[in-house]
Amino acid sequence: MVEFNPQILSREELRAISAGVNKEELLFFDKHCINVYYEQNVLIEAKEPGSPWVVVRDFKTGEQTEILDCTSQNWTLALGFANPDINYAVAEQMKRLTHIKSDVVSPSRAKFINKLSELSPGRLKGGRVHINNEGGSLAIEAAIKLALVASRDGDHFLTFRGGYHGNTLAMLAASQPFHPITRFRTFGVDFFTRVPQPYCYRCLWNYKNGLYGQKDPQCNMECFDLVKEYLMNLTTRKLAGVILEPYQAAGGHIPFPPDFLIKLRETCEEEKIFIIFDESQTAVWRTGRYFTLTEKYEKENGLDVSPDMMCFTKALGGGFPLGAMIASTKIKKRFTAAEDHTTFCNTPIGCTAGLASFMVIEKAKIGENCEERGKQITRRLKELQEKYDMIGDIRGPGLFIGIELVKDQKSREPFTELMEDMLHEGVRQNIFFGPSMPYLSGTGKLLMRNLIKIKPPLNITEKDAEFICDKFESVLKASINNLK
Repeated sequence: MVEFNPQILSREELRAISAGVNKEELLFFDKHCINVYYEQNVLIEAKEPGSPWVVVRDFKTGEQTEILDCTSQNWTLALGFANPDINYAVAEQMKRLTHIKSDVVSPSRAKFINKLSELSPGRLKGGRVHINNEGGSLAIEAAIKLALVASRDGDHFLTFRGGYHGNTLAMLAASQPFHPITRFRTFGVDFFTRVPQPYCYRCLWNYKNGLYGQKDPQCNMECFDLVKEYLMNLTTRKLAGVILEPYQAAGGHIPFPPDFLIKLRETCEEEKIFIIFDESQTAVWRTGRYFTLTEKYEKENGLDVSPDMMCFTKALGGGFPLGAMIASTKIKKRFTAAEDHTTFCNTPIGCTAGLASFMVIEKAKIGENCEERGKQITRRLKELQEKYDMIGDIRGPGLFIGIELVKDQKSREPFTELMEDMLHEGVRQNIFFGPSMPYLSGTGKLLMRNLIKIKPPLNITEKDAEFICDKFESVLKASINNLK
């Protein structure tokens, strides 16, 4: 096999594409980019291959520094920046093929689909997999299409407050609405009914002892009783499916209690409604030693809450664009050539990177490291909770950590301003924290955006975890002072 050797451009010309950017290029970028929302930090390169640290240049000042990234770049880089094993696998793939059309099979496509089918939990194990190169939006849309094909006349879907399932015209309709900042009417709004999610820390039935992702011991699951009414007869059209994140991510790290998921499955089986889980953020060992949160419930709690379909993205592609949907074998229908494909849907590069990342995580026991480092950080945060009245709740597990910031622990009033200041103060102190999405009223009033996220690459060291904890306290103290 021939190694890479430039034929038209010099090595220096080709290296310059990614090696850096000058002030003039950034000024022109600001003029030419149609998106008005982007951070003031230009990411240059990994501090070292596979590191959670990244070299950053300030857009305006030109100053360069190193930052530990607790966002994993939208929770995607499970194995850090420029991971050497993944990059080596991709380089080998690029010597052979970089693209195939949608109906062609490559070795990496076959191997990746087989591996994902093997890893999927419960009733999904051995199921059928559909992949795309865009991510969660198309994965959920594929599940919706399959539910429409397989349903008995159902064409409507139940979704939950706080859910986020993507940014296409249809998936915006299925997600928590952003009426004041989305200046167009989304497509398919008539196909979705939104209902309240169980939110144990802020229970609609005023139970007060829901903490750390656990429901109040006195809870009678009134939230499910309400949802059941919609499942049975309150939607305007017959339901084909229910779409949910078993642990809502963008909406604030809010778990559906396992008891809720069990009851949901029982009712949906009776009513022949498909359950679609969106594990875009909680899969690929993000919550600990198991591939999905659903598997974690199965292995640790003895509960099979597995759905009829499950969707993935984020860390699935090892840092490269990839999304997937897997369906239980009980669903006999499959897609025709016209029903679901895109030009780049079966990218060999994404499949290779995804499979390589799976192999690294399994062989190096990165899931176990994720669980230990998550416990280490959560333990320290709970100690800080006793010291700082602004830390209202801490929700895990693994390195899927959210901290709800409040004016005080008794009132639980959201402290949105504190979260926003901590994001900026974090950058000043060499750490990226992540935010939750905003909850807005119909008139544009900001109701809540008060959860700060700690979701670094899964391969962080014990020393990195200590740095994160130290910086969290330092940033919290500084931001409290900034707001005085």
